[in-house]
Amino acid sequence: MKKMKMILTVALLFVYGFQMNAQIKGNFDAFNTEKDELGITGQYFGKVDKKSFGFRFVKEADGKIVNELHYFEKKKSAEPQLKLSMKESYYSKNKVKLFYAWVTSSAAGYVEVIEVEPGILAQISQSSESANGGPATLDAKRKVVDVMAKDQAKLEAWDVETAQAKVDMIIASLNTEKLEKEKAEWMKNEAYAKNVDKVVFAAQWYHLQKQGYPDKLAVSGADFKTELDMAGNMNFMGFFSVPPSVKYPGQQINIEYEMGGKKTNRETLRKKSAAWSNMVPIIETKKFEYRQSPTRAIREYNQYQSQFVQDYAAIQCLYDNKDKLKVGQTYDFTVRIYAHRDGENGAVLAEGTVKLKYTEKAKIAFEGDPTKPQEKGIFATFEDFLNE
Repeated sequence: MKKMKMILTVALLFVYGFQMNAQIKGNFDAFNTEKDELGITGQYFGKVDKKSFGFRFVKEADGKIVNELHYFEKKKSAEPQLKLSMKESYYSKNKVKLFYAWVTSSAAGYVEVIEVEPGILAQISQSSESANGGPATLDAKRKVVDVMAKDQAKLEAWDVETAQAKVDMIIASLNTEKLEKEKAEWMKNEAYAKNVDKVVFAAQWYHLQKQGYPDKLAVSGADFKTELDMAGNMNFMGFFSVPPSVKYPGQQINIEYEMGGKKTNRETLRKKSAAWSNMVPIIETKKFEYRQSPTRAIREYNQYQSQFVQDYAAIQCLYDNKDKLKVGQTYDFTVRIYAHRDGENGAVLAEGTVKLKYTEKAKIAFEGDPTKPQEKGIFATFEDFLNE
């Protein structure tokens, strides 16, 4: 429990004014004889930090209800080395036993303990900013750093990864009520209600999402397109039932493109080479924190860079179909957004299809202008990249 020991040392310096003597640790058998209404009090053994610790739930002190979890590292200490407050509403509404303490004013000075199973506690650290003095918000990033058990034998079945999965499930369950209320508000918007769990398309990114309002639906949807000219901007955005950062914390986002029976995806291509890795960076779910994704481009002109920018995985899909493209024809182009973990796609978060029209201007853009042989088209430029 290096993280907790560091925090507790700081706690003693700031709260009690003396340093912890780590050499007077011992067993805490006496704690096992105490009873409390939550069943938490007892001696615990750490999975990572192999030593024993004492936890005592204190409901009342000095005639007041305090609902605190007291933590002891010193065998004969009458005073706990840290007092953690209970998030009472989590317990009263969902029977979730979560305790927290602020040791310093920064997020690094925050410690949290959650009961993941009777007799099993997970020690949490979190690096996201939180409201100082209160518990970390439900959407804060929580990382399990140790597991503690009353019965040391039970640690055989519990490791940090198992506890992390359980903590993620607990936090997701706490989010349910809040998320349902939020979704009900979003469903009042026709553009969202019609397109939830879908990918939508537009010629301009600001037709998909108003700048500065990623957490609100601030466009009417009137400019969403079912057909786009391949010569121009091709933008898209996903709508989600639940923000991916909440439902799939700590995971990645993978985007798949399909046209003419050929598929490409960002994660597969990203791993092909250093060149691909540079062009296709990882997308994490923490960047997809709302019910609408950031706007993304298959290809669009960036006025600040004075050039077109593009998703190389999407261009690869178009390139794989280049021999089929004919002027005046339209082609179904499908975009799927996946949760992605440990090299595998999980759930499809959103999916949508747009018709791409291969106009005369598009032919010139992709294949080059015969009257300007010195200027390369998109496909020729892409081939240079493939040959790097």
